[in-house]
Amino acid sequence: MKTARRLVPLVAALLLAACGRGGPAAEARPPLWRVSDGDTTVWLLGSIHLLPANVHWRTPAVERAIAESRELVLESSPDDSADFAGMASGADLPPLAARVPAALRPALDATMKRSGVAAATLDRRKSWAAAATLATGQAVAAGASARHGVERILWDDFAGRYRAAFHRAADQVRALDALPAAMQDRMLVAALDPGQSYAATLRAWEQGDLAALARTDADPVLGEQLVVGPNRRWSRWVAAWMRRPGVVLVAVGAGHLAGADSLPAMLARQGLKVERVE
Repeated sequence: MKTARRLVPLVAALLLAACGRGGPAAEARPPLWRVSDGDTTVWLLGSIHLLPANVHWRTPAVERAIAESRELVLESSPDDSADFAGMASGADLPPLAARVPAALRPALDATMKRSGVAAATLDRRKSWAAAATLATGQAVAAGASARHGVERILWDDFAGRYRAAFHRAADQVRALDALPAAMQDRMLVAALDPGQSYAATLRAWEQGDLAALARTDADPVLGEQLVVGPNRRWSRWVAAWMRRPGVVLVAVGAGHLAGADSLPAMLARQGLKVERVE
């Protein structure tokens, strides 16, 4: 998944989500890894932050990870909040269509149509926020909701156990807002790829398809900022956690578990025992 996919973990929980759709149940097998030694286990679960109500993702292996873990660590708490609207708005911005190459304007129109977000709304938003809104709008239009997302369900399940997060939501949004304008525009362009739509992302996640989640044509500069950098920090945290006994479940956006610079790959290069369970 490219930037459009990577934006959803960062900001989707900050945006208003619609109620989940009904319909037949959809079975999902999200990617799940285990990092272990003699007395320590860290489960790594690939999450998706907005889901329709009819998606069933708690496989027996996932249920085992939830039951065994004494702690839960997410990217950010679903109870946390940030002033997305305030930071998203900009003054004297060119129209969104002027921020993408002319050849991509039909793709912009198509993406706006899928997301259900009006051009007038997006024109008032900085490019990073417009890209995030387009990505999240597609999920909402598909009937997905933050309250049915993996993080919300896990957070509630772990009530009474230790719960923590790697980042505060406000810090994540501020980091996006601080990106140079040129990089923000690259995020916007990446969000227009139809292969990175919410439907494609959901399908890859449901199938645990790491190849689809680790598209090799992802922008390397954006990848370093949004995926590889966090993976480095989290790999250090996991390596430190492995020095004490116990079991913890770490759930992060599924794209962080895919590719040569994924969190599991980084941990394996540190000499830890890393195995894919699902």
